[in-house]
Amino acid sequence: MSDYKDYIILLSPPENINAQVKKFKQASMRLIGEFESMHSKAHISLKNLHRQKTHWVEPLFEQLGKELSLIEPMTLQVNGFAKFLPTDFTTIYAAIKSTPEMEDWFKRVRKSLNEKKTVPHITIARQIPYALAKKLWPKFKDRQWDDDFEIDRLTILQRETFGGDKHWKPFKEIRFMGTVDYNYPMRVKKTKESKTIKDIDDQQISLF
Repeated sequence: MSDYKDYIILLSPPENINAQVKKFKQASMRLIGEFESMHSKAHISLKNLHRQKTHWVEPLFEQLGKELSLIEPMTLQVNGFAKFLPTDFTTIYAAIKSTPEMEDWFKRVRKSLNEKKTVPHITIARQIPYALAKKLWPKFKDRQWDDDFEIDRLTILQRETFGGDKHWKPFKEIRFMGTVDYNYPMRVKKTKESKTIKDIDDQQISLF
């Protein structure tokens, strides 16, 4: 069964963002103890693929690379912190500021990946018990963190589905090499207007 592998498709912020996230994770660990994702590098998850046959999925990545290479690099903005609605567990994360340009960019990336819409974010503490989240969240709730960073590539990691080695390893990077189309929003608007007319016609950071 060695031809089965798991894949994660993600965006990797630059090292200065990763270093900052690492300090937030370490400070969180000092307050609530160990938690899932405490050692993971800063990233924005896009898609998980489990138990894939390599001879089938890896050629698809080649086609994916051709599509994504036409998309331009994107500057994203960290804008404070947020958390997912609490259940028995919750996740605290660094928020990515929503702008029309950002939303359009992620929409195009997700379309290539055939992935539904999600909230882009950088996880600080993933799936921690609600009692610990209540203790940790006040340290982030009103904390400011504003920073910009460029995303110029998409990263695919892989690991064996079966076997002892469960570490993720680099498999492929796809660079965003397109140019910004400043007329894109106007063309989308005109397309929508045209369709409407036709429809009518037709009907170590210290947290403390």
